[in-house]
Amino acid sequence: MNKKTIHLIKKITLTIIFSVMSFAMQGCFSDKGGGSQNSILNLSPQQQLHGAIVTLETEKVIYDESKLNNNISVLDRSATGASGQTKYEIVFFTALYKSYYIDLMFKKGNFKSKQIFDLLKASESDLKYFAKANYRTDDYHLILGIFNSIRNFIHADENEKRLVYKRAKKHFAKLFRDGFFYTSDFKIGGAFISQNDVRLLQIENEIRYENPIEAFDYLKKLDAESEDFSDKAQYLIKKAQLLYLAGEIKEALDLMNEFKTKKYLRSPYYDEGLWVLKGIYETLSEDDDNFSVDIKVVKNLLKECGGFYSKSGVLKLSDYLPKLSETSQALFKASCLYYKSKYKEAVDIMYDLLDYPEAVQHKFKKQDANPDEKLKAHRILLRCYEKMKKISPDKLEEEKTLATSEFDTEEVIIDLEKLIELEKKKRGEIVYDTEEVAAATGEVSLENTSEVSLDTKEVKAPAKKEKSVSQKAKEQLKKEAMKETAAISDATKEVSASEPEPQKNTAEIKIEEDAKSSSGAAGTSEVKAVR
Repeated sequence: MNKKTIHLIKKITLTIIFSVMSFAMQGCFSDKGGGSQNSILNLSPQQQLHGAIVTLETEKVIYDESKLNNNISVLDRSATGASGQTKYEIVFFTALYKSYYIDLMFKKGNFKSKQIFDLLKASESDLKYFAKANYRTDDYHLILGIFNSIRNFIHADENEKRLVYKRAKKHFAKLFRDGFFYTSDFKIGGAFISQNDVRLLQIENEIRYENPIEAFDYLKKLDAESEDFSDKAQYLIKKAQLLYLAGEIKEALDLMNEFKTKKYLRSPYYDEGLWVLKGIYETLSEDDDNFSVDIKVVKNLLKECGGFYSKSGVLKLSDYLPKLSETSQALFKASCLYYKSKYKEAVDIMYDLLDYPEAVQHKFKKQDANPDEKLKAHRILLRCYEKMKKISPDKLEEEKTLATSEFDTEEVIIDLEKLIELEKKKRGEIVYDTEEVAAATGEVSLENTSEVSLDTKEVKAPAKKEKSVSQKAKEQLKKEAMKETAAISDATKEVSASEPEPQKNTAEIKIEEDAKSSSGAAGTSEVKAVR
């Protein structure tokens, strides 16, 4: 056969093969004969998990609201049929997908707090088993740090906001240990999450709590830890946001201008960078019309991306970031000056804010700053004093006292299982069937402990509190008492009738003591001794 004939045969063969494959694929995606679910939904949990991980790695899924939501649904559905390691992996990646999805909801500004809490609730309940199983310990702290930072963003109550902020802070801190550098074993848009990225999450948590000095502290630490990271897209985005809040708009622009050159096109954070750049231009255009052309250029670049930030309904940068009062702006400005080692200039702003006699400018009055803002001002001032020379010890000690809060020493629980338990107790949802108490002789099970009231303040010796006896033990003691009573019956007959009350034998006393101990520790009914 000539080459032409051979080529024709190959073409026909390939056509037949592709036709067969096409029909087969149609059958997979068809509802016919598949019952209530499509065949594609009958993939194993491992297969569905793999698909979700690949999507997270290879696509800019962090900006695709629809894909994020769909993958959350797929993973939630696959979790019901999963077990073992696969179950753990599904729980973790579901939580990760939710964190990116919630971030987009924030940037659209159309979320409700309950909606966010409902999204977090199921994942948090499942994540508690990670600590028990010693599974993905570092990733466990990463996710819970993110989740608590999210709660910090949406909480209105100051007490709750402070607690979740501190929990996020403690979880993130767990990833910074001597001789350890956190790096994820999964990719987001083709890039691993590193310890440097966790620093950015710490900064984000401080921004959400409007705590600028700590935010710039983390930025300074990051600069010292990794010089190479300062050229990464995500670093520039977060630093630009900090500078923006500090009123350093032009400096923020200088950082972000390279996004117009498509230098960071392959970064998973490219779209977000363009959005931040557009926000900077929009703010500058309020006082200068010359930036209108730049805004159009960036808008066109976002349209080319075709992702989340190119669509309508996305908030402006100025609407997404915290709305700062004049005094809060001053705090961010002073913190930025501290970051640049311009301590004297930062001190001057804080003197003005606190209405100190040493103030060289008088923009603010005593009543302008609320107690929380004054506390933050004292902390910035203290931080500057510690870096400055010729500050008297008395002055330093005074600021240390003023920078101290009653909440500095409060205990903050980050154990998820304990937190869930406390929350259920608070709601009246938790009821224990049994509680195991370690006694000196072994483990004793107390039934219906929901009805038991243990006042630990009244118990001086823990060993005595635990020394409650079971019903079986009580019956044994009664039998011994009856034997002892029979053995000494003759002696008891000789006791004078004039005595007001008969003496109790040793076994009887022991029974009563044990009964009292049991009643006091466990709230059980009083045990009557047999005479």
